[in-house]
Amino acid sequence: MASFAQKTLELTDNKTGKTKTFAIGKKIRYKGVEDTDYEKVKIQNITDSTLVFFLPDEDESSPVREVKLNEIYSFQKATPLHNVSRILGGLFMVAGASTIANSSGYAGEDGSSGAYIGLGAGMVAVGVIPFLIKPKTYILGDTHTAKLK
Repeated sequence: MASFAQKTLELTDNKTGKTKTFAIGKKIRYKGVEDTDYEKVKIQNITDSTLVFFLPDEDESSPVREVKLNEIYSFQKATPLHNVSRILGGLFMVAGASTIANSSGYAGEDGSSGAYIGLGAGMVAVGVIPFLIKPKTYILGDTHTAKLK
């Protein structure tokens, strides 16, 4: 009877030796050696030298891409805290923009709406903060070593 082990991508920190493991089905962002931006992908398959990614944001007829490990510059993985804070940040930005847009309607008898504009601007500023915090980055060959198992 054959036993099938789970195929994984292991990223080992070069300084601490700690290993982070990503299995098939995991969502991650990667940047190729020649790329300037990260792409959001889901790991579809792992072979001995390549990763097969599903690109959910791709408009092509076949949003599946096979990439050799040596063609990848780095990976990024957002924690659940990043994801939740970005959702909340988006809500704060929408609420702040709405407060600014409707500030004249909130104005008191004296017609001053400055307090509401300030409140809305503050909400927008708080909403932007989660988007400025970068997720964990694994730079292959520099900070981490990758291994396909």
